[in-house]
Amino acid sequence: MLQKKDVSKYLGAALTVLGVVVASVILIFCFVKFDAIKAGAAQLVDILMPFIVGLVIAYLLSPIYNALVRNLEPWLRTVCRMKRPRGLAKGLALFLSVLLVLAVVFGLIAMILPQLFDSVANLGTSLPGYLEQTGIWLDEMLAHLGLDISVQEYFDDMGSQFSTWLAETLLPGLQSLVEQLGTDSLVGGLFSGVVTVVNGVTNFVLGLIVSVYLLADKERMLALSKKLLYAIAGTERGNRVLEELRKTNRIFGGFITGKLVDSLIMGILCFIGSSLLRLPYALLVSVVVGVTNIIPFFGPFLGAIPCALLILLTDPIKCVYFIIFILALQQFDGNILGPRILGNTTGVSPFGVLFAIIFFGGVFGFVGTIIGVPLFAILSSLVGELVDRWLKKKNLSRKLGDYANLDYVKEDAGQTPENYIKRQDPTRK
Repeated sequence: MLQKKDVSKYLGAALTVLGVVVASVILIFCFVKFDAIKAGAAQLVDILMPFIVGLVIAYLLSPIYNALVRNLEPWLRTVCRMKRPRGLAKGLALFLSVLLVLAVVFGLIAMILPQLFDSVANLGTSLPGYLEQTGIWLDEMLAHLGLDISVQEYFDDMGSQFSTWLAETLLPGLQSLVEQLGTDSLVGGLFSGVVTVVNGVTNFVLGLIVSVYLLADKERMLALSKKLLYAIAGTERGNRVLEELRKTNRIFGGFITGKLVDSLIMGILCFIGSSLLRLPYALLVSVVVGVTNIIPFFGPFLGAIPCALLILLTDPIKCVYFIIFILALQQFDGNILGPRILGNTTGVSPFGVLFAIIFFGGVFGFVGTIIGVPLFAILSSLVGELVDRWLKKKNLSRKLGDYANLDYVKEDAGQTPENYIKRQDPTRK
């Protein structure tokens, strides 16, 4: 007759096998219906986009909102002699936080759009002159080096060939394409572009409204979330989950906040340097450099390349100045400013940073390049804690140094360093 512990053992094994079978079936189904699941997920993301945008805005504004509430509440209590000033402090903090977002958005639009329009207009009207000036400059440089080569002739030939291609090939081809597609298709494409812009603005406005509700009610929502967590997971697992969530928030929030501050300082420094060097489009270039600096590793290059090309069409010499200035500025950011602001927030190695940007950027696009590093740091921390827990159960050392140049570990040796036998030749694997 089976005893109770035997029944429990067999029942646990049966449930494990059943769980593996169910997981395998779900995995196969996901592979077979991958396109349908992907389309459904994209549609769900589109529906929830205002809430996603609102959650991001609320998360970014949360430190500012908390700081305002902490400072406004005692001020209202002492200056205005209010007995319960917290409600008014929260209302004022919400108003000031939203006002800050609107000021940043409209400020960037007011700064960028005029210079962007000017740069496009100047580029269209002055491109032949820029090419001629660049050819003369290259000829003078080559003559100074003692080379008898005329670049201007090639530039003139390229200009004439481009004009011929534009008049005889591109414009007739576009006209033929429009005639084949019809007016409806052209109007439909324009309408689709307008709809995309309108949807983006609508998602931002609705997201801003959602963020206001999230910030105003975040204390009650956090309390409800913790109540639900402990009801499902219990005390021990609930405490562990909360600890991991706090660590996640510390890593993620510290990285994002620090990177935003670092990018703001870089944009200001770029504007000051560009103004002193009298570079064209100083404000536009500084905004592009500051925004793209949010992306780790690749960001400075992504922002500097189009700016350098834009300046090159205006003044080749100043383009060289800009490249030298940006290289020096990025060295300052990478070796002094960035480490001082970010510190060791993520603890990710340079290889991990590169892998995180490429992998998560490929999965999530532009957003993945920004959140990839802190997300990789969080996953690495969780995996590291899981590995340490397994090593502890096996009575093995959790110190990384004990495994450097390790040859083997004595069986049933415990955690004493003398039982971790090192290689005599560190170059041997």
